[in-house]
Amino acid sequence: MEPRHSRFMRRYLVQAPRGWALKLTRANNTRMHDRIVGRKVAIVGNAQSLLAKTYGGEIDRNDLVLRLNKGFVVNAGAQGSRTDMVGLTPELSEEETIARFSPDVLLMLIPKMRHYHFWQAQNVRRTLFYPFRYWIADRQMIGRRPSSGFMAISWLVRLNAADQVTLYGFDFGATATYYNPEGYKTPHNYPGEAVIVRRWAEEGRITIMP
Repeated sequence: MEPRHSRFMRRYLVQAPRGWALKLTRANNTRMHDRIVGRKVAIVGNAQSLLAKTYGGEIDRNDLVLRLNKGFVVNAGAQGSRTDMVGLTPELSEEETIARFSPDVLLMLIPKMRHYHFWQAQNVRRTLFYPFRYWIADRQMIGRRPSSGFMAISWLVRLNAADQVTLYGFDFGATATYYNPEGYKTPHNYPGEAVIVRRWAEEGRITIMP
């Protein structure tokens, strides 16, 4: 096991400054805009309730499919099979993320750059970073740090470039995240996020599949 002081030095003296340098020196909004403009985008959440649905074919017919964290496909009939974009989680290694999702674009949504531990040049080039000012605004709206799902939705709503944004597998805490252990306590305010996301749906900016 790596010594604690070595982990601290690697995360805070190497990964964090490197991540911020990358985040602040690339045109993240422009690159994301160019990816989604005029396209139909599916954002696939990880609610347990999704696994009882049959949305798989519909999800895969979108132009872009965005998955989140450890949302591995365990039921293609419910979740679809494609992954074009994936939100990163520090719990997965670079190798496992690529092997399990095989995405075209990697999204570093959380603001803690010490968790950006991707090093292969081709993966670094295809990473987009969620703007920190959006994270601050999201947190102020919700009253707690936003979930990865909320940030992905918020980014697309803010850019207002996609032809259509459809959410699958978002029930805002009505059922557990399917890969979390029993008794897991979320740090997020799902009811608060639901109010905002449903308002966006009422305004016609997104569609939420039941």
